[in-house]
Amino acid sequence: MELQSRYADITAQGLGLAVITYDTVDTLKGFSDTRGIEFPVLSDEGSAIIKAYDLLNREQAPGVRFYGIPYPGTFILDPEGRVTERFFEQAYQERFTVSSIMVALGEAADGTDRNATRLTTDHLEALAYPTDRTVAPGNRFSLVVDVTPKAGMHVYAPGAHSYQVISLRVEAPEFVRAHEVTYPAAEIYHFEPLDERVEVFVQPFQLVQEVTISMTREIAGMAAEPDARLTIDGVLEYQACDDAICYTPVELPVSWTLEWRPLVR
Repeated sequence: MELQSRYADITAQGLGLAVITYDTVDTLKGFSDTRGIEFPVLSDEGSAIIKAYDLLNREQAPGVRFYGIPYPGTFILDPEGRVTERFFEQAYQERFTVSSIMVALGEAADGTDRNATRLTTDHLEALAYPTDRTVAPGNRFSLVVDVTPKAGMHVYAPGAHSYQVISLRVEAPEFVRAHEVTYPAAEIYHFEPLDERVEVFVQPFQLVQEVTISMTREIAGMAAEPDARLTIDGVLEYQACDDAICYTPVELPVSWTLEWRPLVR
């Protein structure tokens, strides 16, 4: 249902959309008609295509209810049909959200319209927001921080140095799993007095922290409760320097409150 709710946004980016599953034509037609699905939903009954692409979920043994399902994922194809990007998970219950994929592909998200928190210090301005306002059990989405160092300032990127690297530390409930933070390319700063060269960010940049919500009956029950909310806390950590002074490392608390979307069964 998330794909249908974001279908207009997907096509607005010049992308098409098609879904392939191991369900029968009758099952897919009933689901599409009931839910108002507008994009093509293709039946791979017997999982022939799934097997041909070596996507068969081997954790499901022959004879069990879910045998034939693929590892869940998304292929991005160019106009010539060549695969340019892949987004896959091991657990069949987990899925990347449309918004998290769009951010990973380099599409700028409008943080001012996404439950954003603005952070301001003497060293930088930051806007922290989730890619999705509403999430469901099994969703893999992103917490994004747009960072703008102030004039003359730099903050530290991952590299071979001992300075505090800017990072987003997630302090979420146990059922929310944090992945590795994605950093953009850094530049090298040359501190002439020490003839020191270190990886830094000087220009505006973006941190992307992907998180996955576990899929269990308990979490599904929480998501189905009226007016339920999910709160994720975090801390933006960094150390900033200018051409003369290295400042004390800073920790900025940040929090996101998201709405739950019940599962469609």
